[in-house]
Amino acid sequence: MKIPNLFFGAILFTLPLSNTAAFAQDICNRLTEAEASAAVGVQLQRSPTDPCRFGHAFKSFSIIIHSGDGPRFGDYAANARKEFKDAQDVPGIGSGAIFFGTALAVKVKGDVIVISMFLGKSAPEKIALAKAVAQKLIAHY
Repeated sequence: MKIPNLFFGAILFTLPLSNTAAFAQDICNRLTEAEASAAVGVQLQRSPTDPCRFGHAFKSFSIIIHSGDGPRFGDYAANARKEFKDAQDVPGIGSGAIFFGTALAVKVKGDVIVISMFLGKSAPEKIALAKAVAQKLIAHY
């Protein structure tokens, strides 16, 4: 059933930020194009209008940082498990991580980072690529 999945994704990506968008842009700006490209194994350019988007269309990924939402990570994960039958925990990154659909949500310090990965063909490939991007981004926290 696609409608709940789209609905949950829309809610997750439109949750209000408890801090300013400037914080997210600052963190994203610290991730260089070279680091992003190395993480995914393909040359990508940063969007000229959004420092948290690399590449274009289905050869891209984007980052959303929900500043201060780390304590709500359990709710993110519980909702993902309800709405996405492919939801799975991802070990070895942040203090918790879950992959669902095309997104990896990672709890980092007091924040939740969501990486929407449109590169890779299978879920395991998308997970590996999103995890590599998350590791590069977390290094700049």
